[in-house]
Amino acid sequence: MNQSSNPSSTSRKGSPEEMVSAHAWLSQVAEELGLPADIVRQSVRDVLELTAAVAHNRSRPAAPVTAFLIGLAAGQAAGQTAERQAPGENVSGDDLFSAARPRIERITARALDGISEHP
Repeated sequence: MNQSSNPSSTSRKGSPEEMVSAHAWLSQVAEELGLPADIVRQSVRDVLELTAAVAHNRSRPAAPVTAFLIGLAAGQAAGQTAERQAPGENVSGDDLFSAARPRIERITARALDGISEHP
């Protein structure tokens, strides 16, 4: 992608403009994927802390893939919860966040303290 076509390429890393751009992008992605917008607001800080911990303490390339794997695991757990709900009920943003948050916290802690002997 040409940097001049990327509006965030002119923003300083970590600047308020960059965060506004990030939140706008993430809101668009959440909508495209059919996810509740509130899950982005609830989880963005935790996910950024997770990816920073993995990138700085484990492996930079593993950071986004780790976040993806947590998303898969959380979706799987929320789906299993939904199977136990009344027919026709959808998984809520709260269900997704509740499934993701403990996984994010656990893996962030593992990346920070280097414990790797237990799955």
